[in-house]
Amino acid sequence: MILVFACAPQTEQANTKIVPPEPEKAFEKVIVEEPKNPALTIVSPSDGGLIKSSKVTVNVDAENFNIVPVGEPVKDGEGHFHVWLDSEKKLGPQTVFTFENVTSGKHSVVAELVKSDHSSLTPKVTKSISINVESDYIPPQPVQQQGIAEFTVESDDKGFYPGSIKAKIGDKVIIHFKFRDDSIYFAGLDVKGPFDDINYKLKGEQPVTREFTMKDETRITSWWPSSGVKKATLTVEVEK
Repeated sequence: MILVFACAPQTEQANTKIVPPEPEKAFEKVIVEEPKNPALTIVSPSDGGLIKSSKVTVNVDAENFNIVPVGEPVKDGEGHFHVWLDSEKKLGPQTVFTFENVTSGKHSVVAELVKSDHSSLTPKVTKSISINVESDYIPPQPVQQQGIAEFTVESDDKGFYPGSIKAKIGDKVIIHFKFRDDSIYFAGLDVKGPFDDINYKLKGEQPVTREFTMKDETRITSWWPSSGVKKATLTVEVEK
């Protein structure tokens, strides 16, 4: 007797295990923000504005910079303000600086963020504006000795202040030059006239005094030392 068995073919699907998909892994996205650079604003007065007073109040503000009292240990990202009106300087952590006895005319205002040791940031953070003042303040004039004419003159890249003075023929003319550092190109200023040249370097000692004998109308000029570009002229006029 012969027995015959038949095996039914099994489908591949029957032998395949169905593996459920793995759940998606959750990734936390971390965003690292770049540190923002310190920023400085002169809130008031406005650039080119007119102030009808002998008192000028300057309001400043800083962003991305921690303001601390003067003399704190030096740390990155913190410090205080330096503020100039022409060559007069004030400093501190306050945001309001007042300058008194300001004369009529055009003046420059410069503000800078500095470290606790008064050194500049890298890169330097400054703002500057120009203002016009109408003031009733008249500065006291030095008592002139017979035959002596003495003046204080400020200077920067844009001019001399005042731009002209007067002396009599034969007078000994004495000029005390004060320099507005934050309105001068980094190399400084050279001043030339009927005296030994002044080769002023930024942050140098001030004032720098020169004298000469008045013989005729005299012109004193300022120059950029690095390029020899003439910047301004101070005229010493003959007083009749």
